Amino acid sequence: MGKKPNFIVIHTDQHRYDCTGIAGRRAGIYTPYIDSIAHQGANFTSAYTDCPLCIPQRLSLLTGQTPVHHGLFANVGIPYLPLETTLPAEMRRGGYQTALVGRTMHTYPFNYPYGFEYYMPGDPSSDQKDKGDAFFRDLKEHSSKEAGGYYGCGPHNNSRAAAPYHLPAELHQSKWATNRALEFLENRDPSRPYMLFVGYYAPHSPHNPPAEFFNRYYQRNDLDHPYIASWDIPPASAGNVMARYTRMTDEDKRCLYAGYYGNIAFVDTQVARLLQAAMDKNTYVIFTSDHGEMLGDHYLMQKNRPYEGAVHIPFMIMGPEISDGQQSDCPVGWTDIMPTILDFAGLPIPHSVDGKSLAPMLRGTDQTPVRAYMHGECTHDFMFDAKIRPQSDRRNFIYEKGSQFLTDGKMKYIWYVTSGREQLFDVENDFAEAQDLSENPAYAQELLLWRTRMIKELAGRPEGFSDGEKLIAGMDSRRTDSRMAKLMKQRQSEGFSLAFAQKLRPEEKMAFAEHLCR
Repeated sequence: MGKKPNFIVIHTDQHRYDCTGIAGRRAGIYTPYIDSIAHQGANFTSAYTDCPLCIPQRLSLLTGQTPVHHGLFANVGIPYLPLETTLPAEMRRGGYQTALVGRTMHTYPFNYPYGFEYYMPGDPSSDQKDKGDAFFRDLKEHSSKEAGGYYGCGPHNNSRAAAPYHLPAELHQSKWATNRALEFLENRDPSRPYMLFVGYYAPHSPHNPPAEFFNRYYQRNDLDHPYIASWDIPPASAGNVMARYTRMTDEDKRCLYAGYYGNIAFVDTQVARLLQAAMDKNTYVIFTSDHGEMLGDHYLMQKNRPYEGAVHIPFMIMGPEISDGQQSDCPVGWTDIMPTILDFAGLPIPHSVDGKSLAPMLRGTDQTPVRAYMHGECTHDFMFDAKIRPQSDRRNFIYEKGSQFLTDGKMKYIWYVTSGREQLFDVENDFAEAQDLSENPAYAQELLLWRTRMIKELAGRPEGFSDGEKLIAGMDSRRTDSRMAKLMKQRQSEGFSLAFAQKLRPEEKMAFAEHLCR
């Protein structure tokens, strides 16, 4: 039997598919090392998130399960999940040394590794910044208090503001995580194969790349603009700097793109260092991201919406059994990573896994697509106040409490659970989603096809979205399933606090209720 292969899983946060050079869609994007993973292996051009939020998507990576089965549909942190079957746990049982550095899987408590033997969290979203987070510990030790820490240059989490990083590059999370990954590779147990997760917080806000990378883009005048469609309704104002529904000035856009693109370019230089360390020809390298960033498209920021900016993600893989130059439009997602790695490692795939192994396709032994389309869903949070309500009183998608979508990478169907409204896009040719085809008579049969698929997809779910014959509007999207809700109450009774357990403010509830009555 041959030597077991190694695995490096590089995962960024909030990285759009079209913000890789190989996508060829955006002026100025420069990612030669990330692109080289696709050139030396395979690029999946129709990779989509099951739920465009950090915690449920990362739970899907850990378990290989969709939100329907792992039970989490929103950014709700639940401590001590009873997870025995995770990707790192299965790999460890198979003799692998498992490691995670940098951005975590967003599990709680912070220091619980869920199967990672070597575990060094370094995560700007950590709730343990002053306690157990190694990145913030190093920041504190190697910078003065007067520098203001990671957010001393101004931009912070979930803000559209951007500025050059004010500390040395080695104290930026992207370089720090790479350094810790290289330390692991230098000191690992050479008698065992390894699986290493390298987590970058970028290009998630704060949009704070080192000055060289920020200025590279800020000085350009040919960068793209947000995609705005005729069906979009602008907000009355830009609102606060963290608003998810916003109208940006030209300077807002210039800074935002410089910060976001600059963070990606800086990550690419760090991927270069990891690739150099993985030149033993027995290592699989996966590059991907949990979800995208709206970047002002349709007057939206951040994630948690069913549009391309938020749900279409990069996904590329290279390794010893993968011939170079492959490109696949097969719909894939993060649930497929666990079975694919286990398959390449020669380990059994647990029955609990929803995803499909891509190994036969990548080996060239079976080119049958693993699925016809991807299903995704969003539980929407309202993050606006009276100052950024829509300019128009027309019904607006921004008020919807949740959405469901299906896509094969060519067409996308969206169903809004509150109003029952539909959208249909030809995302292969209209990736800006400027033309809503749902009311175009020429696409009536196409719309019916996708609606029928959605009826089948949602049939039997406890929310009551579908009775098997039609879609039923007016139901609420869930943040957790009943099992998770019960566990949440139990953990709270045990004294644990929960991250991201947000509720609508009274004024948001009132705004939503008023809108539905129009």
